[in-house]
Amino acid sequence: MPRVDIHAHILPGLDDGPVTVEESLTMARMAARDGTDVIVATPHFRDMELEHKSSRIIRELTDTLNAALRSDSVRRNSPSVRILTGMSHRLDTSLPDLVNTENAITLNRTRFLLVEPPYNRLPLYIEDVIGRLITQRLVPVLAHPERNIEFQRNPKRLQHLIDDGVIVQIATASLTGLNGSGARRAAEQFVRRGMAHVISSEMHSERSPRSPIMSEAFDIVSELVGDREAVDLFETNPDMILEGRSPQRERISSPRLRRSWMRMPQIEVSNPVSDRTRRRWKRRFRLARRLTNRG
Repeated sequence: MPRVDIHAHILPGLDDGPVTVEESLTMARMAARDGTDVIVATPHFRDMELEHKSSRIIRELTDTLNAALRSDSVRRNSPSVRILTGMSHRLDTSLPDLVNTENAITLNRTRFLLVEPPYNRLPLYIEDVIGRLITQRLVPVLAHPERNIEFQRNPKRLQHLIDDGVIVQIATASLTGLNGSGARRAAEQFVRRGMAHVISSEMHSERSPRSPIMSEAFDIVSELVGDREAVDLFETNPDMILEGRSPQRERISSPRLRRSWMRMPQIEVSNPVSDRTRRRWKRRFRLARRLTNRG
């Protein structure tokens, strides 16, 4: 199963993502070549609200982009991606009311709602808002909690939300260290402890730190918890969400040890292979295997 990306700013001109359709197409091509098959477009509601843009434009731009991608794929004889609709919402007290007025857009029209907490201190009302969303028969998908300083310092607070039914989405840039060392350590901890359900690119452009490339993060997760769980986080679980089904992860009482302690002692050679090169080879092998399975 190819990768599924449920948090992406790929629609042009709506928020701080791409400006033109061509930029969006470039990002989609990069994602396809990297092994992603489905992308959910999740523009920021707040940016659209400030620009007085109707949520209807999300469907219109998605249809336009999908048509261009199908034509582009046939012309280039290359893999393509499918764009689905969604929206990224700020986690504040007005969110439940936004749901009531039907201005909030869920992921692929399911009951899963992507919400973004702040990066600094958590507001006192977070549990109340989450509870109200759940009573509205929604499942909050918490975006990049590893970037929040309080979740970094107190993972138990995140675990309490998970126990209440919240889904946790980790950013690829956090795992690769591009979001800072604190986010990287928290992301690794959440993955090891079974506190992460899905990993997404959060792409904003074709360039780092928020590019469409997910392969490096996939390799890192494979090293942390194994290939099977990496597939769950990048493929199976996000696909379940888009089908309206809740993914489950087994809670791990203590972090799983890295497998590196089992490696043989290093032997010095004149031209050692770097970790980065080794991961690149593994990534190419996995991509080749997926392309073979597609055929």
